[in-house]
Amino acid sequence: MQQDASLDTSFWNIAAQIGVVPYLFGYFNVHYCAAVEQEIVATDPSETPLIFPQAMLFRVLQEDGRLHQAEPTTSERLYGLGEATALALAQERAWILLINDFRPLQFAQSLGVQCVSVPGFCVLLYADGKITLPAVLGYLRRLAPITSPQLIRQAEAIVDRVAGERGELT
Repeated sequence: MQQDASLDTSFWNIAAQIGVVPYLFGYFNVHYCAAVEQEIVATDPSETPLIFPQAMLFRVLQEDGRLHQAEPTTSERLYGLGEATALALAQERAWILLINDFRPLQFAQSLGVQCVSVPGFCVLLYADGKITLPAVLGYLRRLAPITSPQLIRQAEAIVDRVAGERGELT
């Protein structure tokens, strides 16, 4: 069963970079705020013809109806506008927050918002049998230079536990 989720820019950009975005739609009805869209699609067509891959992927999935626009009625102002609106949307509607920035993620959790980071999503894919142990370990290695070490360590610990339970560790 898919759950509603509010998308933050940090999650989208990193998930697109490592290639796990297509898996999202098997788990979540993904909603985004205008501020998040603006951050993802950061190039101005009047200034440059360049379109970054994560922006192109966002547009394609937006056009085919897999991404849904929604706005919160209020927003936090502790972080950037995208994080603030994504968090407010998740909090107001009791949705999951898809976020990869550690401090805003911790803040959201302190407010009682359920959060999923990119490493956490990779672990979910592995635990559900959608990807293999080598695949999840490869994703976590690729995430290490661009994601909080705390999030990586949490994900590795869960992968080790699941792999141990399955007898996949040698």
